[in-house]
Amino acid sequence: MFARHKEIASSIEGLTDEERELLYSGMNIHGHLCGAMPVGFRAGLAALKALGSERERDMDKFAIIYAGNRHAAGCFADGVQFATGCTFGKGIMKKEPKGKWSFMVVDKVKGKAVKVKIKAGFIKKVYEAPFISEYRIKGIKPTDVPKDAAEAAFKRPFGLKLEDFLEIEGPFDFKVEKTPASFNLEVCEKCGEAVAENYVRLEDGKKVCPDCFSYND
Repeated sequence: MFARHKEIASSIEGLTDEERELLYSGMNIHGHLCGAMPVGFRAGLAALKALGSERERDMDKFAIIYAGNRHAAGCFADGVQFATGCTFGKGIMKKEPKGKWSFMVVDKVKGKAVKVKIKAGFIKKVYEAPFISEYRIKGIKPTDVPKDAAEAAFKRPFGLKLEDFLEIEGPFDFKVEKTPASFNLEVCEKCGEAVAENYVRLEDGKKVCPDCFSYND
C-alpha cells in the first residue's frame, strides 16, 4: 500500500517536492484513496498561499472546519489538516459541524484570515462520480472500491484549476483573543491520573480530574 501511495504522490504534477511528501504522508495516515481528501489538501494549500503563510509547525495559526460527521466531507477535513498543519492534536483545528465543504484558516500573528468554500457544482460532480455513485452509496467500504475507480477519484482534483472548484474570501482582519497554554500538571486525588492544570476541578477540597468530578451534568 505504502509503495503504491508513493508512486501516486510522485506522479502528481504541479506540486513541490515538499508538498508531494506531505501528500504521501497524508495518504498513509488517511488510510484509503478517495476524491474528498485531495480536494481538502489542495484547498488547504490555496488557503496558505492566500494568507501569504507557510504550513503551521507551531500554534500560530488555527483552522475552523465546517464539515460534519457521517458524510464525505470528513475526508475533506483530513486533507485540510495535512496541507495546513492545523491539526486536532495540536489543538489548532476546531470542527463546527454544519455539513459543509468549507473552512477558515486564521493567522494569529498577522491577525488575518481566509475562508475557503468548495463550489456546489463541483461537489455534485464528486457525488456523481463512480467512487460514490456506484460504490460508496451502496455501503462498499472505501478500501474495497476497485483500484481504478479509487485512484481516478483521488487524482482528478489535481488536474483542475483552483477556480474550477473553490472560492477564497480574504484575507480579512480577524481579532484573535490570546489565551495562555497550561504547562502545569496535577495528579487527580481520586484516580491518580495526571491531568493538565486547566482541567482540574475542586471537589470536597481535593483536586480531581473531569472524569472523577461528581458534579458533571
